[in-house]
Amino acid sequence: MRIRDVDRVCIVDIAGKAVSQSELIKLKKLFKDKASKMRIGINLENVSSIDYDFISFLQECAFKQKLSICSLKTDVYLFLFVSKADRYVDIYLNEDDLCQEKRSIVNRRLKLLKSA
Repeated sequence: MRIRDVDRVCIVDIAGKAVSQSELIKLKKLFKDKASKMRIGINLENVSSIDYDFISFLQECAFKQKLSICSLKTDVYLFLFVSKADRYVDIYLNEDDLCQEKRSIVNRRLKLLKSA
């Protein structure tokens, strides 16, 4: 996990294929320390799976202040959509959009289709 400040945004890069418990603890501490001072964005470019603990963290943060995530893989995005956890965060296409607060994924009109 790498933490860096870009403009007025604190960006957390998750390096592993999943968010570990130790990274989740660090994220909670970081959110508690910096959320009132600056926006926090999580780059999930390398992450291919998330678990319930990460979703509950997103839900906790949504009540206090919006958290942003970017560079999602399709599997992770679909998991957030199906679990209805995508409403807890602002989702951006890439890191540049997150820093500039542009091109947020707003129209989330996905449908699950039954195969014939």
